[in-house]
Amino acid sequence: MEEDKTDAAEDKEDESAPRSVVIENIQNNNEEILTMLVENVLRGSSEHDFSIEVIPESNCAVVTFSTRKDTEYFVLSCLDNEKIKKRDMTVRILEKPRKVKAEGLPPGSNIDLIMLYFEKYAELEEEGVTIETEESAIITFKNPEDAAKVINQPHQIKKLPFKVLPYYDRLQTALYGKERPLLKLPEAFIEKIDRSLSQHFKTNPKSQDSVSKAMSGHFSEVDFQSPALKISPMSSLLHQGENTRKLIQLWKENARERLLDSLAQFISVELHVPKDVWTNVQAEIEMVTEEAVTLISYAHEETIAIAGPQERVNSIEGILKETILQATQKAQRTKGSESGEIRMLPSIYNLVVCQGVEQEIRNKFPQMDLTYLVHSEKLTFYGLKNEVLETKSKVLERVLSLIRKPAELNQSVLDFLLQKDLEKVGQDLFFSKGINVAFEADKSRLLLVGKTEDDLKDAEKHLMKNLGHRSFTVDDPSVLLKSDWIDLLSQIKNDVATVAVQTSADEVVVSGFLDSVDDVEKKLYDFVQENSQIEKTLKAHKTVVAFVEKHKTQEWSEEAKSKVNVDFKVDSLMISGPRLHVSRLESLFNRLLSSTHHSTMKIVKPGAKKYFKENKFNITYASTNFNCLVELMDDPDHPRPTPRSMKIKPLYQHKIREGLVVNVHKADMCTFKADAVVGTCNKSLILDGGLAKALSDAVGPNLQNECNTHKGQPLSTGDVVFLGAGGQLQCNHVIFVVGPHYNAKMHQESVKLLETSVKKTLNKAVQYHLQSLAIPAISSGNYGFPLDVCALTIVKTIKGFCEFFEGGTTLKEINLVDNNDKTVQALQDAVKNVFGLSAHSKPSVSSGSPAPNQPQTTVFFQGASHSFKTKEGLTVTLMKGNIENTTMDVVVNTLSSDLNLGVGAISNALLKAAGPQLQVLLNQQVTGSANIGAIFETAGANLKNKLVFHAVVPHWNKGLGQEQKVLEDIMDKCLSKAEQRKQSSIVFSAIGTGNLGFPKPVVACLMLDSIFQFSSKRSSKCVQEVVFALNPKDAQTIQKLNYFLPVGHLLLGPFSKIVTKSGIHETTLGGITLQVLKGDITAEKTDVIVSSTNNQFTLKAGVSKAILDKAGPTVEDECKQNGSKANGVLMTQAGNLQCKRIIHIAAQSNAALLQKYVTKALEMCDGQKLTSIALPAIGTGQAGQSASQVADSMMDGIIDFFRKTPQSSLKLIRLVVFQDAMLPDFHRSLQSRETSPPKQEKDSTWSKIKAFAASAKSYFTGSWEKEMKQHGGKDFVIEGMEADPVFFSVCGSSQADVEKTKDFLKETVDRLIVSHAIKDPSILHLTEEDQERIQDLQKTIDVTIKFEYTANKVSKDAQGEAKLIVEGLDRDVLKGSEEIREMLKIVKEQESLRKEMELVKEIVEWQYEQGGHYKKFDKRINFQLEQALANEAPDIKLNLQGQTYQVKLPEGPAVSSTGGNQMNIRRIDKLKASESIPQNWDAMPSNDLVKKFNLPTTNSEYQEVLKLFKATCSNRKVLKIERIQNPGMWRNYQNNKSIMEKKNGHVNNEKKLFHGTSEQTLVHIEKDGFNRSYAGQHAAAYGNGTYFALNASYSSSDTYSAPNPLNNHKHMYLCRVLTGDYTTGQGGMKVPPVKPGTLDNYDTVVDNPNSPTIFVVMKDDHAYPEYLITFT
Repeated sequence: MEEDKTDAAEDKEDESAPRSVVIENIQNNNEEILTMLVENVLRGSSEHDFSIEVIPESNCAVVTFSTRKDTEYFVLSCLDNEKIKKRDMTVRILEKPRKVKAEGLPPGSNIDLIMLYFEKYAELEEEGVTIETEESAIITFKNPEDAAKVINQPHQIKKLPFKVLPYYDRLQTALYGKERPLLKLPEAFIEKIDRSLSQHFKTNPKSQDSVSKAMSGHFSEVDFQSPALKISPMSSLLHQGENTRKLIQLWKENARERLLDSLAQFISVELHVPKDVWTNVQAEIEMVTEEAVTLISYAHEETIAIAGPQERVNSIEGILKETILQATQKAQRTKGSESGEIRMLPSIYNLVVCQGVEQEIRNKFPQMDLTYLVHSEKLTFYGLKNEVLETKSKVLERVLSLIRKPAELNQSVLDFLLQKDLEKVGQDLFFSKGINVAFEADKSRLLLVGKTEDDLKDAEKHLMKNLGHRSFTVDDPSVLLKSDWIDLLSQIKNDVATVAVQTSADEVVVSGFLDSVDDVEKKLYDFVQENSQIEKTLKAHKTVVAFVEKHKTQEWSEEAKSKVNVDFKVDSLMISGPRLHVSRLESLFNRLLSSTHHSTMKIVKPGAKKYFKENKFNITYASTNFNCLVELMDDPDHPRPTPRSMKIKPLYQHKIREGLVVNVHKADMCTFKADAVVGTCNKSLILDGGLAKALSDAVGPNLQNECNTHKGQPLSTGDVVFLGAGGQLQCNHVIFVVGPHYNAKMHQESVKLLETSVKKTLNKAVQYHLQSLAIPAISSGNYGFPLDVCALTIVKTIKGFCEFFEGGTTLKEINLVDNNDKTVQALQDAVKNVFGLSAHSKPSVSSGSPAPNQPQTTVFFQGASHSFKTKEGLTVTLMKGNIENTTMDVVVNTLSSDLNLGVGAISNALLKAAGPQLQVLLNQQVTGSANIGAIFETAGANLKNKLVFHAVVPHWNKGLGQEQKVLEDIMDKCLSKAEQRKQSSIVFSAIGTGNLGFPKPVVACLMLDSIFQFSSKRSSKCVQEVVFALNPKDAQTIQKLNYFLPVGHLLLGPFSKIVTKSGIHETTLGGITLQVLKGDITAEKTDVIVSSTNNQFTLKAGVSKAILDKAGPTVEDECKQNGSKANGVLMTQAGNLQCKRIIHIAAQSNAALLQKYVTKALEMCDGQKLTSIALPAIGTGQAGQSASQVADSMMDGIIDFFRKTPQSSLKLIRLVVFQDAMLPDFHRSLQSRETSPPKQEKDSTWSKIKAFAASAKSYFTGSWEKEMKQHGGKDFVIEGMEADPVFFSVCGSSQADVEKTKDFLKETVDRLIVSHAIKDPSILHLTEEDQERIQDLQKTIDVTIKFEYTANKVSKDAQGEAKLIVEGLDRDVLKGSEEIREMLKIVKEQESLRKEMELVKEIVEWQYEQGGHYKKFDKRINFQLEQALANEAPDIKLNLQGQTYQVKLPEGPAVSSTGGNQMNIRRIDKLKASESIPQNWDAMPSNDLVKKFNLPTTNSEYQEVLKLFKATCSNRKVLKIERIQNPGMWRNYQNNKSIMEKKNGHVNNEKKLFHGTSEQTLVHIEKDGFNRSYAGQHAAAYGNGTYFALNASYSSSDTYSAPNPLNNHKHMYLCRVLTGDYTTGQGGMKVPPVKPGTLDNYDTVVDNPNSPTIFVVMKDDHAYPEYLITFT
């Protein structure tokens, strides 16, 4: 009992433990046997309670024990049980189920309902409900425990109970326990089949066996004896193991499916057999029927059937049908036939029936009657009903299969055809020509009908060839109302049936057959021409119109007489009258106008305009004698171009074929030259917007008025209107087209409408025989078409049009024109895409050179700006533009001390741009006047600049005050302030060069110097760019600063740093690479090679010979042929050389001319767009120039070219030197222009100007520093004003007559205009007032006065030649020259006085005592006192400090004439005051006048003299060298030296030279100096003076250094000589000549100024014998 209690407790504790096992492979053992087997296994143990549930379909049974212990025992015991093993059974524990099966569910239970129900118990799997049958479902829980809970509970849905059973996947079934339902066979079912097949299966065992065999595989039996088949399950279905239950469920479905598959192999066919036919064919049919097929007769239905296997039934079906048909037809035909008909046009009958169908029908129905009735247009049939129906169906089918296509003809041609008998026309046009196409009218359309597309294409071509229309515009609608016109139309209608005439208000259209259309159109056109009244206006230049009126009267007057009216106006002529005569006369006038040669001539010569206005007989003479018309015009004329001159080069061109091109232009349609221009308009023809309005404005009111005459005719999209032009338009006609609006939703329709618009436009052009047409981007603007779609559609339509006409059109040019860049690009792209790129397609190449008649303009700056960078990276930009429009961070304004922004050009411009707020901001900074040099900062107000620096700038006081320092401070403050305010850019104007009067060179150099200093000294680098903005309208300032600012950039040298590699010295000048190298010029591969030749271009030596020999005889012949026409430079072909061109330069000994020719050669290269050139050392051969001179001249020529053309086509210049010895000279010349740091000098105006002049050395010839110093550094400007031009308009019958007339006018002017040059060095000393007076003279007396300066070519330090050239009428030139001479006379006197005062000031200084100190008189009083003393005057009156003094000479005192005040005076002799002796002299007694000291040989002084002597006298023996010490002579020499330095303006005046002499003269020379009175004793080839030699060898000859007869000692002095400025000497010359352009003489004369070795001194005290050399 205790054990039982324990077991019960354990079971209670583990109720979830498994208590069921599965016995598998029970082998049909029933429940009774299985019970005994279980008991057998359990024997030996106490009694146990268990139950068994047999599952036969799964071949297993489930044993459930009451306790877990029994379950375990049973499973363990089975392992060793022999009976279990013998039966091959297996035992396993039954798993816990996760699924349950719900049975007996209420009707309508679906998955959602079942899921909702069971989810209230526990969580289900995601797809946890599977419907098994209508009343059962399988439910899957996530946990087995949840399934166990659900099983033991009652369940109901919709208040209807149902059962829940455990379901096991491995068993494929639920467990029912003792209530498990038994399996049973499913119910049999019935399948109905065709009655004939049912009969077949009953009578045909083979077919039965076939079906039964197929069904047995699905556990089914078939009963064939009933009308419907009965299918029953076989008993074996219940014994199919675990699949049994599923097979039972699916049996009916599978059985039916298999049955239907088997029955599909059999068919039955029923055939209709009339009763009267059956008896006739029964025997024949039975004979045909096979054994496998069953024949069934349904006599009451007049039907027979055959049933059996499908392939056999099919094989005999046709035979039976044919047999029955023949028998039936035979029976029917005996009863009679019937008829039918189809309405059909004769042409369609011809297409369909006659060509194929009729024969087909007759072949099939040979007994049928087929007839076409032409008059009633009917096709009739007679035969059996089915034959009639089939035939009718076939014919209609063929008719419907015909292809129909609308005829693409002009509407007028369509109207003509629709009025004709289309059958007859079609027969004549098509069928008679073998073209199988007919016409068919469809309301207002005409269709072409045919069998194939090829037939229709042939018909279309034939139509185009034979039918057409012609039309013309009627300018005078009243002609169409005349009775004669109506009669003419009536006559044509009666006589010519092959055409039709349509008329509207302004157009006549003739349509029909072309062989008649042309004749009728001509007849009608001639009538209209003869009876229409029109008006035509032709425009031309007013002189051309006047010439035709006056000089061509005979050619047009007879034609115009009594027929038309011709009205000549200023720049047009109007022809009115009958159209025929007007048109003829219009053509005549067009020819006369276009054949007239016209030229506008401008002569810019002083006085020319005045002369021709006062003396018009010259114009009359020219008109009379040269058959031309000459008109004098007050203003420049811009004549209306003739058609020839209006030819505009297209941006893109495609040549479609010979004589037809499509062009793309960027142009204004209102000024475009074409026969007609096209514009888009609205349907109402109101020209109130877009291009239509622009054209209307250009024509005037006439265009809108003409449009108004068309308003009675309704216009549709795509319609075009042809109108006249006139006014300012360059065309003869305007074509308006009603453009379509774009609809994105109806894209294709919109494109189609645009195509139609373009087609009609082109057709209208062809209709009116136009040769050129200008088309815009129709509908691309307000009409909404996308630009690319619009352009592509237009170009595609043009292409189609051109292909259609294939040359049969008058159009030669189709121009696509627009002035919008995007539109032009779209049109160009469309032309390229549609026509493709070919040899005939080309973009326009725009030339850089201006048009022949276009005014030439000097370009000072290439582009809008010119920039460079300092070495520290600061960008300096020269910009041409208005300062108020700049966008730099800071703008610098200049103003006066009253701070009024309304005064002054710069400040006023800034005020206008910024608005009044700028003045308010400035006033807030300071009250009252401001100090000079002050800077005030304000915001930019409405300017584009952030800040404004207002600088108070003084007036220029000729350099006498501190103005320059103030301007420097302003620059420094502005730059520093911008840096402090962390601004990145600042812009200046040319400060002070306007009304403030600052010289432009001073300002340019000062501002640049300030920028360079700012760039080098600043610590931070906020400011990145400094800009100079120059007003583009201020041509003079731009011209001046063009010289300074760009050259300012070149303060560091024009060339970049030189790089030497592989023997080539290379640098850059802007965008040009410059190379210097040794080589053979003939081997160069540059675009151009330069040859150095003679003036005749025939030199056969040196470089020229090498080049001509290699180039070949053609080049030599070209030089001979064209050499006489060239002016120093000649370009020829390259011949056999590898270059493209050869430039021949006439080598010159003149450096300036060589420089000019080099520049000209480079300009020729640029003009030809050539990129590289190679030049030899021009002039070093036959011309005899030194290599250094040639190098400098060529470098200067290159720089001149670059300065004039900073952006050229040239990219490479090679200087090719043949001789090694010359290469260093060229290298040195290159180095002298290389970038190098500027030298720092004192911050003075003079230092900046001098620095500028030095840097600009390559740009200007002559010693500018000296010239500027001579006139005080002031800005010397005499601008040659351009004379008031005179304009002539010349017309003639030929260009030769026009040119003769122009030549006569030019010669007349050249004869009248004289030029007079005034050469005078005093020109450079004209005051600013004198310069202004000269400027005024040009205006008042109508002359031009030009200033020219030519540098001295002999010596760069010598003064050049200055001259003023006065040009104008002789009387005006005489008057102007006299006034200038008067000015120069005064200037000379003033200059002479100034020099004398300066000279006296250097020698003598007069002083007066004041306040215990002596002060010097000014130089004028100083001069007056010294002059009075020289004249031995006892006294002199002077004005000093506002008082008059009487000065007693020579020692004073000076006594005031008012008050009696007196002061002491004294005279200082500067010559004596400046006495000094060299420090290296030895001491000597004070009473000795001269003494000689022998120099020790170890003395450095001795060695220096010896070295100079031995340089050329190395074979001579020096015995001793003595120093000559003569204090008096020394002081006199030094005074003369000081005077010479001041006079010449430089310190390069002294040389150490040798002088040989005899022993007898030594004492005289050492005591008293040299004496020129002995000149000529030995030689005087260069003048009468004392001769000195550069080389000791010259003076060592016995002629000059005569030896002592006793000891053979010779003597030579090494002297200090004041050579100063020198020139070539001549025999007999006693004083040096006057320097050109000055009042001063040269100081000495020499043998060769370029390389002197002999110097002749003509003043005794200008040489000092410093050392005596005794030698043998």
